[in-house]
Amino acid sequence: MNDCRKKELNDLIIQKYSNITGLMVSKNEQIVFESYYRGFGMKDTFHVASVTKSILSGLIGIAIDRGKIKNIDQKVLDFFPDYRIKRRETTIQNVTLRHLLTMTAPYKFKSEPYTKVYSSDDWTLAALDLLGGKNEIGEFKYTTVGIQILSGVLENATGQSVSDFASDNLFVPLEIKPLKSVKILDRQDYFNFIKNGNVSG
Repeated sequence: MNDCRKKELNDLIIQKYSNITGLMVSKNEQIVFESYYRGFGMKDTFHVASVTKSILSGLIGIAIDRGKIKNIDQKVLDFFPDYRIKRRETTIQNVTLRHLLTMTAPYKFKSEPYTKVYSSDDWTLAALDLLGGKNEIGEFKYTTVGIQILSGVLENATGQSVSDFASDNLFVPLEIKPLKSVKILDRQDYFNFIKNGNVSG
């Protein structure tokens, strides 16, 4: 990348993309562009919100590679043998990891139930209770609830917390600092967390 292109990219980020705090471009294993914005530097942390879905998907892939999960067509309930299915529930039994990963699993809500999940003692159980219902499997529904269920799948399949599994298999190899636990009880806590600068968890 020549200097003119670097300046053009830098100016574009400054003028039009206020949510970018840093960008690194690598080509042929060489860093060709690296710049940080809005007071952030290379070692600073910030909340990545929905990117977490991609990270967790990668962790599921690593667990498959390690033989901890057979494949993404396994039924979700295979990982929760003690889960008690609600009466008259006929859908949850057929939901697979693929449905959670592609956000094509059905749920029993219209809008994201942040407080119901975050204020519960067991986020995974609360999320499982919202899975299934009368909607069709295969319809796209953007939600963070499925990610909590995948977290439970990962913990049950590997015997490690998601944080520990991620640190051992992804973050440490990439020289990313280990995470700390953060307690979120409701929607307001969540939004305060993501708006705070230099967060981690």
